[in-house]
Parts: sequence; C-alpha cells; structure tokens
Amino acid sequence: MGDVYVEFFSDEALENVMCLLQYKPEKVIYLGYKVTMVTRKINSLTDFAALKSPDTILEFIEVPRDDLEGCIEILDKISEEYPEAFYELTGGGEMTLIAFGFLSAKKKMKTLRIDPYTGMEINMLPDLSPTQHKDNISISVKENIILHGGSLTRQTGSYSTWNFTTAFKEDIRTIWDIAKKLEHRWNKYCAVIEDVIKANPCDDSGYYTLPKSSLGEAGNLFIRLNEQGMLKNFHQDNKRLRFRFKNNSIKHIVTKTGNILELHIYEVASRAPEVFTDEIIGAMIDWNADKNESEKKIYASNYEKYMHATYETLNEIDVVLMKSCAPIFISCKSGKASSNSLHELETVTRRFGGKYASKALAMALPCDASSSGTSFFKQRAKEMHIWVIDNIYHMTDEQLLNRLVKLQP
Repeated sequence: MGDVYVEFFSDEALENVMCLLQYKPEKVIYLGYKVTMVTRKINSLTDFAALKSPDTILEFIEVPRDDLEGCIEILDKISEEYPEAFYELTGGGEMTLIAFGFLSAKKKMKTLRIDPYTGMEINMLPDLSPTQHKDNISISVKENIILHGGSLTRQTGSYSTWNFTTAFKEDIRTIWDIAKKLEHRWNKYCAVIEDVIKANPCDDSGYYTLPKSSLGEAGNLFIRLNEQGMLKNFHQDNKRLRFRFKNNSIKHIVTKTGNILELHIYEVASRAPEVFTDEIIGAMIDWNADKNESEKKIYASNYEKYMHATYETLNEIDVVLMKSCAPIFISCKSGKASSNSLHELETVTRRFGGKYASKALAMALPCDASSSGTSFFKQRAKEMHIWVIDNIYHMTDEQLLNRLVKLQP
C-alpha cells in the first residue's frame, strides 16, 4: 500500500494507531479538533509510535470544528500533496468526515478502516469493489498503557515478584488445588501466617521456626504444603513447625491472601496464547508517565504532601490481559467485594482502555456469600458493563478459561 496515511484523530487512542501498527508507513498525518487533539494525547501517541514504528513521521494538523469549507480546504491540500495517500475512516469529528465525504465524491481517494477490536480491515480503492481481510496486529500490556498516557512501574508483579517458569506454573496449580479445598479458610489461614511470620522471621539460611500456639488451625496449611512438596526440611513437634519454603514465590503466595487467585487466573489465561497475546499480573500503573520526578514534586512543597500526591497517581490492577490490541482489566477478590471495587475498576479501564477494553471482577467465592445486597451488586456491575466471574473455587480450569475467552466490552 502507500507510504502516507491520513488519520482522523479520535478520543479513543487505539483508533489512532491501527495503520501505524499494520503498515509502519513513512508518514501519518493526523487531522483533529483543538479540543480533542490535546498535548497529552499527542505526547502519548508519539511515545507509542517511537516504540512500535520509530521511523514513521507523525504530523498533527488542527482542523476547524465548525467550518466546513475550512475542513475541505485542508483535506484538498493534503490530497494534492499526497495523491496516493490512504485515509483511515475510524474516529474523527463530524465536520471533518462530512468534508471528506464531499471531497471523496469528486476525487478518487483511497480509504480503509481497521477495526481495533477484531483486526478486520476493509479497503475501498477507486474503481474497485471493497475488500476485507483480518490483520494480525497486537500490542503488549506495557505498550497499551503507554498509548493511554501511563506507564507500568517497576513494582508491577510480573517484573518484581513473579518468574513464570514451567516449574512455577506447576506450583501455582498445586497450591490452587489446596486453596480450592480450603475455600474461605484459605484467606483466614494466610492472614494468620502472614502475622506469625512477621513476628518470627527466618534465620540467615531461610529456615523458619514458628510456634504452633500462634498458628492455631493455620498450621494445617503447612502440613498440606509439605505433602505437596512446597516446603523443604519440614519438621514438627508439639510446640513448633520448622521448615524452609521451596522458594520465595511460594512464600509470597502463602503470606498474602489474594495472590493465589490472581496467579490462578493469570496461569489459566496463559494456556491460550492464540487468544491472549500478553498477560501482566499486579500491574502498577502510573497515571503521570509524562512527568519526570522533578515535575511531580511541583504538586507539593514538602515530602509528606509529595508522597501523598504521588500515591494518588497510582493504581494497581490485579491481572491485565491483551486480546491482540484490546485490553482486559481484571480485579480479583478472594473475599468480599464492594461497590468501591466496581468504581475503581471502571475508572482505570476507562482511562487506560477506552471503549475497546473489557473489565471483569473475579471472585473466588459465590457473590451471594461474599457481599451484602447481592442482586443490587450484580445489577450495578451489569450497568457498568463489568463482568462478574464468581465461585471460581468451584470452576474447572476449562470453565474459567471459557469465561475469560468470552469477555468483551
């Protein structure tokens, strides 16, 4: 195809990059209203293009919002300068599209549209019938966040905590089977273990000695873990348990109640690479990626206020999946879920996914067992287009994967 593409600048960031991703052209010209084509969005798009197509030149041209003749004049000038240019029809303001329709009725202009969700491309060339085909386009979770003006911090779990080797994925499956049998007791036991381990740290070799009197029933979890090979050098007497964790990852799972549900969802999704092209767990998103540290300090004049201001710009999403170019944001709850959970999920999804993103609340227990006002909660989630996947403890892996695959905006 050609080397120059014209995009009608859209509020939806993903609609602005489909030609860039598919063709990596010499130049992309963006036409947009001043109110839409703001500096923050231009900067995010430029950062994204530098990653995905660094040799492509981006040009941004402002068009009048209420001046049809002015829009026609700008489009006509572009068509004269780049007669072989392609015009991508997704997005754009009403006046710009009317101007394009008027001009294309007089000139033979090449048009196309690439659906960001399905990857389906429709080409309309002069004197030829329209054709369509499916493009194989994908972006990573990290790239999607950058496109929407954020960044993944180094605290993101996939970078800082977990190493998804084949052996670790097998460990996740093993521990999930234990959690399924314990159900609500899993959270109770993990909370106790977290406190007891903090009060009784290991020695320099990683060897723990924990009092049974402090552990109570939670000590039974260590027996189950040892039976499944998750502990090393395990010994017990009437008063104490002694052991080493198989590795630090096992420790992280056992000492935080929600980790195993997040890991289970991540691991199950990773079994379908033909559907989910990227996965991130514990995504820590910085909303102010376009500001350096010195700029962030402008928010406040003293350290305490600065820390508060910085905190306010961060959000954590438990699991983020990519279906080619469309993100899926998943909040995981191993215990109770509140309406607050829905609003937080909605806010982050709208900011970093837009209308092409899916969002889901994943719950280990049945919704009616973990929240009050169940019918109201589910109705509110439905109104917000949030999928609720509950009672995961009683799902097979195949059932969960099927639910994840079916998620859509």
